[in-house]
Amino acid sequence: MKRSAVFVACFLSTCSVLGEEQPSLKEITVTATSSDVAERRESTSQKVILDRKEIEKMSVMTIGEVLGKLPGVEIATGGMGQRARGMSRDSVQVLVDGERSAGGGAMVGVIGRLPAGDLERVEIVRGSSAEFGGAASVTVNLVMKKALPKSSTEIRAGVGRRGTELYKQLALTQNGGEGGFSWTLPIGLVWSNSPISRSAEKQDTTPAHTEESERGATRLGHHAITPRMTWKEGGDSLTVAPMLFFGPQDSSSETTLSGSAIPAENGVRVNTVSSLMRVTRVRVEGEKHIDDSKLTGRASVNRIKNTADTQRNGVTNSLDHTENRETESNFAFRIDKPLGGEHLVAVGVEHVNLRRTQDQSFSGSFASYEAQERQSIAWVQDDWMVLPKTTLTYGLRGETISLNSTGVAQQRGQLMPSLAVRWEPQDKWVVRSSLGAGLKMPKLDEISNAAKPSIVNSPVDADKRGNPDLLPERSLNFEAVLERYLDAEAGVLGANLYVRSTQDFTERRVQQEGARWVDRPYNEGKALHWGVELDGKARTDSLGWNGATVKSHLTLPHAKVNDERLGITRMARDTPSYVLSAGLDGSLPGLQSSYGISLQQSGRSVTDIAGEQSACTKARTTLDAFWLYKLNAQFKLRFSGQNLLAADTVRDTIYMSGGSTWQVRTVDGGYRTIMATLEGRW
Repeated sequence: MKRSAVFVACFLSTCSVLGEEQPSLKEITVTATSSDVAERRESTSQKVILDRKEIEKMSVMTIGEVLGKLPGVEIATGGMGQRARGMSRDSVQVLVDGERSAGGGAMVGVIGRLPAGDLERVEIVRGSSAEFGGAASVTVNLVMKKALPKSSTEIRAGVGRRGTELYKQLALTQNGGEGGFSWTLPIGLVWSNSPISRSAEKQDTTPAHTEESERGATRLGHHAITPRMTWKEGGDSLTVAPMLFFGPQDSSSETTLSGSAIPAENGVRVNTVSSLMRVTRVRVEGEKHIDDSKLTGRASVNRIKNTADTQRNGVTNSLDHTENRETESNFAFRIDKPLGGEHLVAVGVEHVNLRRTQDQSFSGSFASYEAQERQSIAWVQDDWMVLPKTTLTYGLRGETISLNSTGVAQQRGQLMPSLAVRWEPQDKWVVRSSLGAGLKMPKLDEISNAAKPSIVNSPVDADKRGNPDLLPERSLNFEAVLERYLDAEAGVLGANLYVRSTQDFTERRVQQEGARWVDRPYNEGKALHWGVELDGKARTDSLGWNGATVKSHLTLPHAKVNDERLGITRMARDTPSYVLSAGLDGSLPGLQSSYGISLQQSGRSVTDIAGEQSACTKARTTLDAFWLYKLNAQFKLRFSGQNLLAADTVRDTIYMSGGSTWQVRTVDGGYRTIMATLEGRW
C-alpha cells in the first residue's frame, strides 16, 4: 500500500508541473465501423481488440477454439486451463460480457463449447485496474453477439475430419425485430469427434520399465439454443438472454500395458467414459441514461449438472461414477458519470454466489461433498484528463471472498489501489503504464478434501487432492508500454515490459503421504515474474501488397521463486522460453477469394527443482490455414486446416526422492483437422 501511495504522489506532482493549459475530457464514440486499431489507440487501458472479421479468419468451430488461438494467451480448448506470460496457474481471467464467474465454477468452460458464430468480439486487457482487478495478469472479455432489429438468416454447415474422426457443425441464426424490439435465435449443433493417441514410458527404481499405449476416440456434442431479446427506447435498453445447453461426451479406448516384470500387470485395459452436461442459464442486462449519467446492471442464474461414468476392464477393473451439480447467481451494477469535463468516474458493485454438490463413487466407495463460494466486490475508478494528451486513471477495488468446501472454510478480503497513465508525447506515439495490487483466492477444488485416486499409485501417477491450508496469492503488478501507430490506421507496433511480484505463490507438488503419493497445491514462497511482450499488426498496401495484413505477438517470460521450504531461489515450474503467434491474411479480388495462414509456437518449457523434480515439455509448433471462396452474394465456401503439421505434445519428467528416481515420457498425439464449411447470409 505504501509503495502504491508513493507512486500516486509521484504521478500527481508530475502532472501539476506539466503546464496550466485547461484540458477538457475528449468524447470517444465507438461505432461498428471503428477499426480495432483505432479503438486500441483511444482506449485508456492497454487493450487489444479482435473483431468479428478476425474471429472468422481463425476458421474454428467453438469459442473455446477461439480462446486457444489468442495472441499471448494459452487456453486449453474445453478444459479452459489458462496461462499467459509463463504463469501456469490460471493467469488469465475470462469474462463473458463483463461477467466474472466464480473461480471454481464451470460456466466459462460451458461458454467455450458454444459455436464461434455466437461471439462478436474479444477484448484482451493487460495491466491492473479497479474495474478488472489484478488477480490475473491478463483479462479476456468475450463479447457475445447482440440482437439487431433487422430480419436476416445466417447458416453455417461444415464437415471435416480430425485425424480419422468425423467433425461436423450446423449453426442456424434467425434475426428479426421491429421498432424498438429486436431478437436473435441462434441454434448451434456441433459434433466434435477426436482420436485418442497417448503413450507413456515409465521407469521406477527397481528398475522396472513399463509402457502404456492408448488408442481410441472421443465423441463430444456441443448443442445449444441461445436466444436474445432486446427492447430499446432512445439510449435505454433491456436484454433478456436465456440459454439451453446439452453436451454429451463418450469415449472408448484400449490401453496396452507391457514391459512389467509382473505378468499380471501386462495386457490390455479397455476404457469407456460416458458423460452428460446439461446447462440452463438466464441473463438479464439493462442500460439507463439519466442526464449525463449512464446506469448499467446485469443479473444471471446458471444451473449446471454433469454426470460421468468411467469403466475400466482388463488388467485392472474399476467402475467410477461422479455427479456434479452447480448453481451460480451473478449480479452487478455500475454508474458512469462525467464530472467537470475532465473526469469520467465509474463506480461498480458485483456479487457472485456459487453452490456445488459433488457425489463420487469409486469401485464401491462413496463420498459426497458440498462447497460454496461467495464473492463481493466494490470498485471506483476515475479517468482524469490532466492534459489533452495525458489521461490519468486511478481507482480502488475492494474484494471479499469466502470459500467453504466440506468443512474447510476460508475468508479473505483486501483493498487494492491501482494507477495508470496514458500519454501521447507526439502524434502516433502512445505511452502507457500501470501499477496495481491483486488478490487470487484458491479455487474450491484446491482446498477440497475430495480425492481423485490414481490407478497404480506412484510419483508419475499420483492421487490428486486439495490443500485446506492453502493461502491466497497477493501480488503487485507493473506494466510499461510503448506503441507506435502507423499512418491511416494501417497498424500498430508495441513493446511491453511487465513485472509481477507475488506473495504466497502457489504451485502443485507431488509428495509421499504415508503409503500414497499425492499431488497437492502448496504455497512455495515469494515469486517474481517479468518479461517483454512485442506485438505488431500492419496492412501491407503501402508496400505494394494490396489487401493483406501481417500480425505477430512474442512473449519472452522469466520467473524466479524464493522457495521457503527448500531455502533456495529457483525457476518457477513449467516456464516456457518464449511464446510466439504470427499470421498473414489477405484478399484476392480477381479470384473472389480471401486466405489466411497462422502459426503458434510455444518454446521449450522447463522445471528444475534439485533433488525433487526435473521436467521438460518440448517446443511445439501449430500451423493453421484457410481459403474462403465467394460463390455468390449470399454464400461462401470455406476450406480450413488446423494443426497442419500434426504436432504432438511431448513431456519428459523425472521424480526423485531419497535416492530413488521415477521417470516418465508422455506423448499426446496431435492430429490435423481438415474442414469444408458452407456459410450463408440473406
